[in-house]
Amino acid sequence: MNDVLTFLQAYGGVLSLLGSLAVLLLSTKFVTREAHAAALGERDGRIKALADKFDVLDDRVFRVESEIKHLPDKDTAHRMEMAISRLEGRLETMDERLKPVASMASRMQDFMIEQGARAA
Repeated sequence: MNDVLTFLQAYGGVLSLLGSLAVLLLSTKFVTREAHAAALGERDGRIKALADKFDVLDDRVFRVESEIKHLPDKDTAHRMEMAISRLEGRLETMDERLKPVASMASRMQDFMIEQGARAA
C-alpha cells in the first residue's frame, strides 16, 4: 500500500495532467448535447418531409389504381379485338354487296338526267 501512495505522490500531478488531456481529447471526439439535439431535429424534419412525400405518393397510387380498375383486362381486350375484326369482315362483305346497288343508282341517275335533258 505504501508503494501505491509513494507512486501517487511522485507522479500524481503528471497523472492528473494526462487525465485532463484525455478528457479534453475525448470531449472533442464526442458530440455535444446541442449538436445532438440539432441532429435529432434535422432527422425529425427529414422524416416528416419523407412522410409527407409518402402520403402524396400513396394518394397518387390510389388514384391510379382506381382508374386502372375500370380498364379492360387482357381477355376483355382480346375479345374486343376479335369482335372488331369480325365487324371489319362484315363491313367488307356489305361493301361488296352494295357495289351493284351503287352502280344501279348511278345508272338511274344518268337515265333521269337524260330524261330531264330530253324534256327540256
